[in-house]
Parts: sequence; C-alpha cells; structure tokens
Amino acid sequence: MKKKFNIHLDAVLVLVILFCGLISLTVFQQSQINDLTVENQKLQWKGVENSLNLDSQKNYIKKLETQISSANIQ
Repeated sequence: MKKKFNIHLDAVLVLVILFCGLISLTVFQQSQINDLTVENQKLQWKGVENSLNLDSQKNYIKKLETQISSANIQ
C-alpha cells in the first residue's frame, strides 16, 4: 500500500506567511538590539566622563580647602 502525500496550498501559504513574519520579527528585534547597544555604550562613556569630572572637582575642592586653611593659619 502506497502512501499518498498531499500538500494543500493553504497550508503552504500559512507556512510562508509564518516564515516571513518570523524573519521580519527577527530583523526588527536585531535593529532594536543594535540601537540599545549603541545607547548603552554612550551612557557608559557618559558615566565614565561624569566620574572623572566628579573626581576632578573633588580634587579641586580639596586644593581650595587647603589654600583656605593655610591662609587662615597665616
């Protein structure tokens, strides 16, 4: 007894639509990931910059406090 294999056009159409939907969703998610990665890198560099600026400001404040305290002593 031979088995007959039938493929229905509506099933093929559904599979093609699902495949296209999956590909388009994957491309969309990849573009979102790329955008978020770039934004994350910018924010990390901004955090490093802010940290360096804060350290610089703290050192400058300490320098001024030292100058003030040495001026008060004299």
